[in-house]
Amino acid sequence: MLTILTVCGVGMGSSLLLRMYTEDVLKELGVEAQVQASDATQARGARVDLILTSPALVPVCSGGHAPVRAIKSFVNKEEIRTVLTEFLKEKGLI
Repeated sequence: MLTILTVCGVGMGSSLLLRMYTEDVLKELGVEAQVQASDATQARGARVDLILTSPALVPVCSGGHAPVRAIKSFVNKEEIRTVLTEFLKEKGLI
């Protein structure tokens, strides 16, 4: 199963919001995935398939095991859908 990590600075606010919107978009796309929220310091070492975070945190989250994609607005479903669709197509999952 696909595992996605949503990341913000502390892991308690906006990452949870992004997780909820990501889950909604994945459901709309018919893709089964586990979505977890985290803080930026734990993201780099996470064993996940994809990390979603803000543009400012991309450098902090990069360099680990998973690709990192930036989301400018954590509440913009269209942006989240675009980023997820691109990733899922790259992986041959849709």
